[in-house]
Amino acid sequence: MPVAESVKRGQVHRHRGGDAAAGGAAADLLTDLKSGYILGANPRKQFIAQFVGIFFGTLAIVPAWYAMVPTKKALEAFNPPATYMWKAVADLLTQGIRMLPSTAIWAIVIGALLGVALPVAGKLFPKAQPYLPSAMGLGLSWVMVFENSLSFAIGAVLVAVWTRLSKKGSELYAIPVASGMIAGESLVAALIAIACTVVRLLAR
Repeated sequence: MPVAESVKRGQVHRHRGGDAAAGGAAADLLTDLKSGYILGANPRKQFIAQFVGIFFGTLAIVPAWYAMVPTKKALEAFNPPATYMWKAVADLLTQGIRMLPSTAIWAIVIGALLGVALPVAGKLFPKAQPYLPSAMGLGLSWVMVFENSLSFAIGAVLVAVWTRLSKKGSELYAIPVASGMIAGESLVAALIAIACTVVRLLAR
C-alpha cells in the first residue's frame, strides 16, 4: 500500500473514531443535564459549569496524562476497553462489515433482538418486568471486561441485600456510596500510576 494512501486511511480512522468519541461525550453531558433537571438544578448554570470545566479539565488532564503514561510502553500496559470499542467502530465504518468475523455479526443481531425484546416484554407483561434483565446492563456486560461485569453483579447483590434490610437507607446512600467507590478507585489508580512515574524519574 502506498505511503500516502496508508496515511490517508489512518486519518480517516482517527476522524471516525474521534467523531464517535465526541458523540459519546455529548451523550454523557446530556445525561448530566437530565440528571440535574430531575434533581431541580438550573440548566443554564449547569451548562456554564460544564463549559468552564472544559478549560480547567484540559489544564489538569494533559499534565496528569503525561505523568501517568510517559512512554508508549506504559500506554500499552493499560487495558482501555472503551478505546478498543471506539477503534472497532472506526474500523467498521472505514472498512465495512466484511472486516467483522461471522460470530461478531451474529452477536450484533442477537444483541439487537434482545435489546428490543426485553423492553417490549416488560410493557406486555408488567408483572414479569421486575424479573427481566436490563437490556442496557446486558449490553454493557458484552463490551466490558469480565472484572467490571463481575463488580456490577456483586454491587447489585449487595444493594439488593441492603434494600431488604433497610429500604430507606438503601435509597438514600446506595448510589452515593457506589459512585464514591467508582470515583475513588479511578483516582487511586491514577495517583499510583503518577507516583510510579515520579519515582522512576527521580531514580534516574
